Amino acid sequence: MELLYKPDFEEAKTAWDHYWAKEAWRRPLVVCNVPKPGAEERNIWKESYWKACRREWEERARELNAWFAGTDFLAESIPFAGCDFGPDQFAAFLSGTELKFSECSRDTNWHEPVVTDWDSFEFKIREEGPVWRGVLEYADFLKKAGRGKYLVGVCDLHSNMDALSALRGTQNLCLDIPDCPAKIDRAMTEARKLYPRIYERLREAAGSNAETGFIGWIPFWCRESFATIQCDFECMIGPDAFNRFVRPALEEEAAFLDHCIIHVDGPGTLRHLDGILAIESIDAVQWVPGDGQRPMHEWTDVLKRIQKAGKGLQIYGVTPVQVKKLSRELSPAGVVYCVGANDRKEVEELLKWLEANQ
Repeated sequence: MELLYKPDFEEAKTAWDHYWAKEAWRRPLVVCNVPKPGAEERNIWKESYWKACRREWEERARELNAWFAGTDFLAESIPFAGCDFGPDQFAAFLSGTELKFSECSRDTNWHEPVVTDWDSFEFKIREEGPVWRGVLEYADFLKKAGRGKYLVGVCDLHSNMDALSALRGTQNLCLDIPDCPAKIDRAMTEARKLYPRIYERLREAAGSNAETGFIGWIPFWCRESFATIQCDFECMIGPDAFNRFVRPALEEEAAFLDHCIIHVDGPGTLRHLDGILAIESIDAVQWVPGDGQRPMHEWTDVLKRIQKAGKGLQIYGVTPVQVKKLSRELSPAGVVYCVGANDRKEVEELLKWLEANQ
């Protein structure tokens, strides 16, 4: 398969195949996009949810094409477009309601709580809901618009406990856990049943298959089914609640997918890290320190702990200089560096250095 904006797509696919097979390759993988000489700088993510929800899809496609055309997707970087409507879209699939935007910001949105009593809420996909129907149609639109040029990414699915939090409200869910844990058990069981169905419907709409492969907001490409799994709500709970409610859901999602990476967000989640690392089907970890914390590349103790458990790593937000420093402390096995660089020459020099020094 050829992609207009990634002439060396087949070579990149080979590198990713080695990665998932845990086979040694000539260097750690690198994902890096740099502007072509003379290209206009663009914030391609600005108001992306707003335009998706408002069905400004033709304009979005024009923006994407302009950005793709002015960008070099180097090393193992692969061009793709996301069809997401917002972080809480999984909850909206189940409630059938619209996502809400603030008047002062079009860059994110949220889901208004709708559950007042878990016993009366029916867990099902609201087929005619505006977000479910919209995401499917948007994925299909991008699939057709991007055919032969770029891929359509796997949705950012805040499923399991994140979906319950959006449906009920974070504070109410925190109170429900000690007050009515059996009801949360039942709610999680019902929510977990829907993950495979939702994933497969979205995969079909996006046209993801063995030829195109799968890619998502964490830009790892995989020939087989792949997604980022997560539970941001886990920072709100202790180990007992995590092991009862969250860990089984993460285990199920990881086992359902052929490969996955888990997003672990903030220092409050570190108390659960050993439990996360014990989930055999999780391939790799994205550790996010959170706002106001040291940058990710300085948390080498956490990164080494993840590697010691046999998991891969996404190292993001790093410069070539920082990559060289980290590569002296971390094993090259399973590492993907998502690098910020100024131009193609800088990236090519880094690739040569990694090949010579792994």
